[in-house]
Amino acid sequence: MQRELIVLHEPVGQPRHRVSTINGMARMYLPSRHPVHAFKQALRLAFGQRRPSQLPIGIVVKAWFPRPKAKTWKRRPMPAYRHTSKPDCDNVLKAVLDALNGLAWVDDAQICSALVQKYVCDGESSPRCEIVIREVEQEVNDV
Repeated sequence: MQRELIVLHEPVGQPRHRVSTINGMARMYLPSRHPVHAFKQALRLAFGQRRPSQLPIGIVVKAWFPRPKAKTWKRRPMPAYRHTSKPDCDNVLKAVLDALNGLAWVDDAQICSALVQKYVCDGESSPRCEIVIREVEQEVNDV
């Protein structure tokens, strides 16, 4: 099985949890207004309702970020290029895995292969996240 998603939402990395104390007890939380919540909701809606896979999973995530204003021109071509600033690849992957946990797979421990690529959009396209999810074989033949 292979599933491909294109989510028309700006990719957001998973932030670190914040800590507060209430009556001497530590509490970890994410602020409710953080943009990662909207990104995760867009991922869930794009995936839809399906039965989660029980098999090992391989995932490829291509995150397309908006073009900075300093690199936007009217008369010159604006090709896409690699994104090398924040958020980090692992934080983008964490947000995707958290959002699809329980929908695409039972537990994210099933993820045995992951590839994350970050790009800045060219002049014609908009920010998005392209995801390919596939079940991989149990046996290792390429060792």
